[in-house]
Amino acid sequence: METFKICKSFKFLITTSLFFMAFQSRAIPTEGHEFLISAPSHYAVETAQKIHKMGGNVVDVAVAAGLTLSVTTPYYAALGGGGFALVRMNNEVPMALDFREVAPLETSPTFYTSNKNRSSQDGGAAIGVPGNPMGLYELHKKYGKLRWKTLFGDALSLAESGFYVSGEWTAKTSGQEKRFNPAGKKYFFKDSKKFYLPGELFKQPQLAKALKLFRDQGPKGFYQGRVAKDLVSSIKSQGGVIRLEDLKKYKVRWLQPIKTKYLNYDVYLMPPPSSGGVVIAQALSMMEILNLHKKPYLSVDELHTLAEIEYRAFRSRALLGDPDFFKNPIEQLTNDKTLKKLAKGISPSKVRPLKPLIDTSDPSESTETTHFTVLDSKGNAVTLTTTLNGNYGSGVVSDRYGIALNNEMDDFTTRPGEPNMYGLVQGEANKVEPGKRPLSSMSPTLVLKDGKTVLALGAPGGPRIISGVLQVLYRVIGREMDIDRAVQAPRLHHQFLPNTLYVDEESLPPLLIRALEKKGHKVEPGWMAKVYAVQRSGEGLLKAAFDHRGEGAAGGY
Repeated sequence: METFKICKSFKFLITTSLFFMAFQSRAIPTEGHEFLISAPSHYAVETAQKIHKMGGNVVDVAVAAGLTLSVTTPYYAALGGGGFALVRMNNEVPMALDFREVAPLETSPTFYTSNKNRSSQDGGAAIGVPGNPMGLYELHKKYGKLRWKTLFGDALSLAESGFYVSGEWTAKTSGQEKRFNPAGKKYFFKDSKKFYLPGELFKQPQLAKALKLFRDQGPKGFYQGRVAKDLVSSIKSQGGVIRLEDLKKYKVRWLQPIKTKYLNYDVYLMPPPSSGGVVIAQALSMMEILNLHKKPYLSVDELHTLAEIEYRAFRSRALLGDPDFFKNPIEQLTNDKTLKKLAKGISPSKVRPLKPLIDTSDPSESTETTHFTVLDSKGNAVTLTTTLNGNYGSGVVSDRYGIALNNEMDDFTTRPGEPNMYGLVQGEANKVEPGKRPLSSMSPTLVLKDGKTVLALGAPGGPRIISGVLQVLYRVIGREMDIDRAVQAPRLHHQFLPNTLYVDEESLPPLLIRALEKKGHKVEPGWMAKVYAVQRSGEGLLKAAFDHRGEGAAGGY
């Protein structure tokens, strides 16, 4: 019997060692010495390089890349969405930019429950007031170096002359004919049924007109005038309630990031209405308390402890909301006493379940967000996440200019006790209110060491953004892994509810999965967030990585 146990353990070690040796051979970061960008599209990288060579700083690069992505990835990054960014310029304290969508003035906590025909996922009632254009404009206004109009070159060229669609573009667009309004079918299909194949040229002359108005008039070119009227009439025709007043009143917010420490690194995180900052701060503290980085890499002990940490950290998400409408208990959630209690509740031998903070039901999943990260040799950085929420958001596309519009209203507590499209059940703090911003998982993150920016990262992927960013942070800082190896490494995800541990599909050996199950985890295969990261050495040299789980590119010089 003892011999059998030894052989079984040896077999386990050999299996995992061979697997990880093969896996780690994939890790080859992009390197540079002046600036690098990691992004979901080679078009964004090419734009970034052009702008930087023209003398642009990292903010100019980020804004131009964002404009390009609004053309080439409308399912993720259209002007009709919103997002968050963390920015550090000139060795100053990092700042957080909130350009999240807001609830229209005609909404209320009973907006969906009082009218069962209103959907928070499809159609006009699902649309929040867009923030992307104002976010890019205000980011440039505060930190940009080049002239505003200079940043539109590639976006306009790609809209007018066209670009060759990718496999991802076709996959994201081809199944939308039943969700699109007539304008969506008109602009994104060859006709009502035929979609564009990978490698085919796609032009958007109508979007180019909207971009020119934005270029020439600034925010008024989007939030007032012809584009605004197009948005309002298009949304109203699909059952929505956004008015011209909603668009005219939209403003971004500059916020102080959440700051936490992990192993002598300063980690700057997005504050509410992002839930990511609080969850990651809790998780990093528990990792340090439990010395997770000292456990064998990708061992059962490490993965079990990581899963239990995520489980506990995600539980607090239900207590968060828009800080203009709700006092977030950040101090109570992140103080030493709370975190030590949570950490000590983790058993090394088995799962220990906790009671939920709100009633729940089984959730569904979605993935539709995008992210890019820019970092230069001086430590200037922009890490920016933008989204429509669902694939092509609400399925509503504006009639005149072909702007895809979000379905961010689904990120509110639209129907108490029911999960949203990302599988998250929200709390009272996140109920629908006029002018309010919904809770989000978007988690752009910056890391400093001795006052120098050493890492910038973020990801798309709903709640799996949080676990993706967390695990890359842990592996780069705690395990001192190379950035690309950390990004590509196997991951797991636990968001408290459902009480399921999702593991990287085809990335963990069956013996490891069975060992996790023996500790009480309900394990299922699942997709993971796609992390885009740039790392900076003490000498200012740069390394960038994009996640091989999806399309992406990295570049610079």
